[in-house]
Amino acid sequence: MSEKIYVISCSQDLQSLGMDRLRTAVEGMEERTLSLDWSKVRLVPVIANEKVAFAEGQSEFVPIKPISIPGNSTVFQSFYGVNGMGHLSCIGSQEFKRPDEDRTADMSIFQSRIKASVLKGDLLGQVLIVPGQ
Repeated sequence: MSEKIYVISCSQDLQSLGMDRLRTAVEGMEERTLSLDWSKVRLVPVIANEKVAFAEGQSEFVPIKPISIPGNSTVFQSFYGVNGMGHLSCIGSQEFKRPDEDRTADMSIFQSRIKASVLKGDLLGQVLIVPGQ
């Protein structure tokens, strides 16, 4: 029997229910071996899909233009072509999918170094999507 693995979901929608996170046991997150195809890497810009205001040093969810990620693909952050006001921490979705499933990233977490707003259409960063099997 394998050890239970839990996914922690943090969503602004949970706050309306009086919760700050949701912890769910999942299957299919065991260690696996992937064969990555570096000849077909996609470099994808991460673009804000709405305005989000920030205080200095604040991290917030920022909706992004959807990015398709095929099953078994791995996503790496590029440190070139980033937003000068802060740093992209991650991209993902409010809906959990196993790594072998097709996914769509439509949300990010961004941390601003200054008091300012990210505007719709702003480049937050770039990611490399490497297909795998």
